[in-house]
Formats: sequence, C-alpha cells, structure tokens
Amino acid sequence: MKIHNDGLQGTNPAETGRTQSTPQTGGTSGLPPGHTIAGHEGDSVQISGISQHLAESNALDTQQRENRVAQLTAQYAKGNYQVNAAALSSKLVSNSLGSAGSGGSGEGGHK
Repeated sequence: MKIHNDGLQGTNPAETGRTQSTPQTGGTSGLPPGHTIAGHEGDSVQISGISQHLAESNALDTQQRENRVAQLTAQYAKGNYQVNAAALSSKLVSNSLGSAGSGGSGEGGHK
C-alpha cells in the first residue's frame, strides 16, 4: 500500500515534530460562553455555555467527594467508623440484580 501525501503541510518526515499553528484573532481569550471565534479563512469555533456549567458541576461534585472521604477518614482514624453490614449487603444484591436484569442500577440507584 502506498500513501500519497503530496501537498500536505507537515507530512515531510523532517517536519513530524512540528505542529501547525493557527493565527490568533485579537481579543479571543476570555470570551463569554456561546460566542463564536472566526479565523481568516472562514473556519469558526463555537463553545456553548453548557461546557462551563458542566465544568463547574464537576468541580462541585469533586469537592463533595473529597469532603466525604475526609469525613470517613477521620471517623476511621478515631475508630468510630462502622459499616451497617445489612444495608451494605442489601445494596450490593439489589444493584447486582438490577444491573443484570435491566441494565440499570437497581431500585435505590447509586449514592
């Protein structure tokens, strides 16, 4: 099999370490979500506000998980962490049966 790469910029073996750069239009950093940035050749990129919302939500979830882990770590270090074995086993069985039958996470879902 032969690959023809005539006329493609950056395909020369001597240029494999280089990346092509795109020209920056003035003042594009810090644009509010939902704005479009257009290049000089008609290419454009549009980023919606939902991406920022998702990033903020993910950061909040991460902080909540970190707080919960710190709380459990402190309880464990003091010797106060106790597992409710009946509730744990019930959830494990419920989730296993629910995901095997319907592809879901059982009645209780995940917490």
